[in-house]
Order: sequence, then C-alpha cells, then structure tokens
Amino acid sequence: MEAYFKNQLRGYDVVLATLGAFSEDICRNCIGLSGAQTKVIKGLKKLRMDLEKSSIPEVEKEKIFICVESFFKAAKGLKLAEEVSCQKTAGRCKIGPGCLPLGALELMNQITEPTILPEKEVSKMAKLICEACGAEEPVPVVH
Repeated sequence: MEAYFKNQLRGYDVVLATLGAFSEDICRNCIGLSGAQTKVIKGLKKLRMDLEKSSIPEVEKEKIFICVESFFKAAKGLKLAEEVSCQKTAGRCKIGPGCLPLGALELMNQITEPTILPEKEVSKMAKLICEACGAEEPVPVVH
C-alpha cells in the first residue's frame, strides 16, 4: 500500500515540474494549463483522502502527507493568466495541434502504472505522440 502512494508522488513530482515550466513560458495563457492544474489539484485531494483512510503506519503516513501537501501548494501556485482561453482557437497557440499541459498529465500513467510494451507498441506510441504534438521528426528507433 505504501508503494502505491510513493509511486503516485513520483508521478506528481514530474508533472508539477513540467506544468511549472509551462506556466513560466508558452502555456501561461492556455486553457490547457488551467485544465491540467484543476486535474492535478483534484487528484491530490483524492490522494490525500485515500492516504487518510489507508492502514499504513502513522509515521510513514505523515511523511507522505507532508509531500502531498507540498505538491498541493505547488499546484495551486501555478502561474496562470487572469483570463484563460484556448489559444489554439484564438489562432495564437505556439504549440500546434498538441496541448503540452494536458499531455503532461499522461506522464502520470506512465510513471505510476508503467507497462512493458513490445517494441512494436513502443514505436506505435512514439508515432502517436509525434502526431499529437505536430513534430515533423521521424519516429525514433527503439532497440
């Protein structure tokens, strides 16, 4: 049970760092960042409730709770523009067809619930990611 919470925290650590970088740069005015922030906050609230109900030892629970609270504070502190709208719809999106903030949330699944995929599936996933972000680079070869 304790491993579940630690894996979740690893995922939130990466996602919050990523969203923080987006809020300082190209996505500050993007509705995708606002949506990602909301999803992260809701996820952390759920994680906090699950932690309170868990049967892990109190000492470990307190350590995890401190991390959850610091991530919650970081998520609430993401810098957003006062008026957030879809920059793609307004024709001002710097990213293209993909939305990096919402895509960053997919990192959570890869970190917290990793699956070992056959080489074909990894190449297929890489191709989908490239199509989603609009990158014109070829799909990397997976060895």
